[in-house]
Amino acid sequence: MKSNPCFASVATAAFVVLLACAPLAQAHNVWLEPDADGAYTVQFGGHEGQLENFAAGKLKSVEAYDARGRRIDVAVQPVPGGARATPARKAALLAAHFDNGFFSRVGEGPMVEKPMTENPGATSGVHALKFHKTILEWGPVTREKLGQTLEIIARTRRSPHAGEPQQFQVLLNGQPRAGVRVSLGEKGEPLETDADGLVTVLPRAGLNQLLAIVRLPVSGDARTTSLSYEYLLGFSAH
Repeated sequence: MKSNPCFASVATAAFVVLLACAPLAQAHNVWLEPDADGAYTVQFGGHEGQLENFAAGKLKSVEAYDARGRRIDVAVQPVPGGARATPARKAALLAAHFDNGFFSRVGEGPMVEKPMTENPGATSGVHALKFHKTILEWGPVTREKLGQTLEIIARTRRSPHAGEPQQFQVLLNGQPRAGVRVSLGEKGEPLETDADGLVTVLPRAGLNQLLAIVRLPVSGDARTTSLSYEYLLGFSAH
């Protein structure tokens, strides 16, 4: 799917240009890119800069909020290779939930997109879930929980400035999660959240993509042996 770097909102123009044009070299994630009509194309992929088409049914939700945390209606439409989301009015924050389904393999063989119950001889499997936020305007909503299974919220009140510490908190099921691997971009220095789920990063000028990943073992489900939660938080720093 192609993205368009143009966007009509003057207030978010700088962020939008960065979001649409920056190289996205991260592990498989979901994120939103603005288009020329004030809508957002849902993108999936990103490993080594590669995008992938996806079935629109994998996109479970797209939400939009104003700076005070009030919900904004979003229309989601299937498009060739994916989906497109259109907020009813200007948003300060966008969020998405994407279920990439079940994958499994036999021994050390290649992963196939099937649950273990449909892959004869499978010895391991993973259920891959992706979560996302795009911060367009810094405000109270950036510090609020939205209720995502894996979630990153801002703890620093001011908007980010390049080279100045910015603190975030990683939550799993609404609770601070220690020991989560976090990085700015796929090739950024790996960090870990502390006992309170907190991590401090030094944003770069322009677009920043804060990535987090949590892997959990699963028992009692014949379809898989593990859960994979991946998160991408997009924000700009000046």
